[in-house]
Amino acid sequence: MATFDKRFIDPDEGALTGVLGKAMKAANRENQTLTNLMARDAAFWGRFAHDVLRSGPEGRRRSCRGGRAVPEVIAAWWTDPAGRKHVRIIGRTRHRFARLRREVELRALPPWWHVYPEAVLGVREQDTERYIAVCRCGALGTPESLGWMGDTCGPCFDRRAEGGAPAGGFGQFGEWSPHLSRFGFSPDGRQLIGQHLSGAFRTVDRADGTSVVGKRKLGNLVIGMATTKTGAVVALHDGTVYRWQSGTRDLELVLHSRRIWGRGALAPNGSRLTLLSYQQAFTADLTAAQPQYMRRTAFEGFAALRYSPDGSRLLGTTYSGELKTLNVDRGTSDAVRRDAFDGLPGGFAAPTEFALAPDGSGALVRRQSFYPSRVLVRHVPLEGGPTVDLKIPDWHQPTNLAYSPDGSYAITAEAESGWIGFWDVSNGKSLGFVRAVLEDLSWRGGQVEFSPGGEALAVAYNTGHSEHGTTIAVWPWPETLRAAG
Repeated sequence: MATFDKRFIDPDEGALTGVLGKAMKAANRENQTLTNLMARDAAFWGRFAHDVLRSGPEGRRRSCRGGRAVPEVIAAWWTDPAGRKHVRIIGRTRHRFARLRREVELRALPPWWHVYPEAVLGVREQDTERYIAVCRCGALGTPESLGWMGDTCGPCFDRRAEGGAPAGGFGQFGEWSPHLSRFGFSPDGRQLIGQHLSGAFRTVDRADGTSVVGKRKLGNLVIGMATTKTGAVVALHDGTVYRWQSGTRDLELVLHSRRIWGRGALAPNGSRLTLLSYQQAFTADLTAAQPQYMRRTAFEGFAALRYSPDGSRLLGTTYSGELKTLNVDRGTSDAVRRDAFDGLPGGFAAPTEFALAPDGSGALVRRQSFYPSRVLVRHVPLEGGPTVDLKIPDWHQPTNLAYSPDGSYAITAEAESGWIGFWDVSNGKSLGFVRAVLEDLSWRGGQVEFSPGGEALAVAYNTGHSEHGTTIAVWPWPETLRAAG
């Protein structure tokens, strides 16, 4: 995201000249050093606009100043099959420690990406990356196969030309909390729900991108979000619990904070919540008329906690490397499978992340070795049967795990490069990798979430910039799986 970011279709030279001047002023405002401000006059931007409009069907031009902070104005253009020239103007300051892509890397990307980066999906092929388009209607393929018109596929363009509204629901949705806050879907899957940049609760309509931000500011990060039949349950890091009803703007307080900071697990159906911290354990039945926290006997240390889909079973991974079932009422725990990590090479740290299958029959458990650096993800059937190691290459360092809605596939998400991997859990075979091709490099995040109906896959991308926030990319499923292969 940029300080100044505008897109036009077939602009005239005079209008484009004025926009370029505004982009320069925005870049100068963002430049806090004030030692290398841009000072281009209207005549310069007139020549710049003339070159953009008279140049070939696609291209990119940049004007900047050097220094510790680099103010820059960028023009990118691309011509669609109907002969319309799409132009994007950006004005920003490139800071030394910003995670923007380098200029050499930017120039290697396809011209249509520079104008509509939110519609591009990268597919990894050995050591290269090819780019396909994802329309907001869910159509996915090469620009040629979709009749790509820049902002829509060919059928959506025709529908809009005839007076209709193009279908929506997929693409990128920005301005979410820049911290590692959880997000989710509304019960009907039509809205994304989560924490806004301001810290308030927010809903975004996937069809048209309209956003509604509540008035209540959440004092802590969201560590758990469960979609229910009528809305969602939202759990914060300090133990506060809210409930959201579909169609409303703000959250309803269910439980006050216990001021506990540790590990937490919210049942996927929103029925139970458990919090573990040093020598303290609290659990709450959220289906009660007036939910209350009940203090329980403290457990041994657990690195991660997950409830089964129906909330009847709580599992956790210990720092000693065991996968256990927790009995919250008695304060005891039992090993799920004592052979879960048999045959594991030495040097792997304790599991710090795991995911449960939608039917609760299996778990994906992640362990990492630092010397050498590699990640092992193992599919563990909880009721017995052979474990399966995903054949993860050394370059892929996943930090988040998930199962597909039918439990047949494993999904791994890494933070640094943004790659999402797909795997067959029956044999551990890789089925391909995809990623959103953002302008900022990913830093942390990677939460993977499926819509309640299973037709959409959403992935969070965080760049670490508080002013940019997290971007959530929503792709069609299982079409994305097929594209990855």
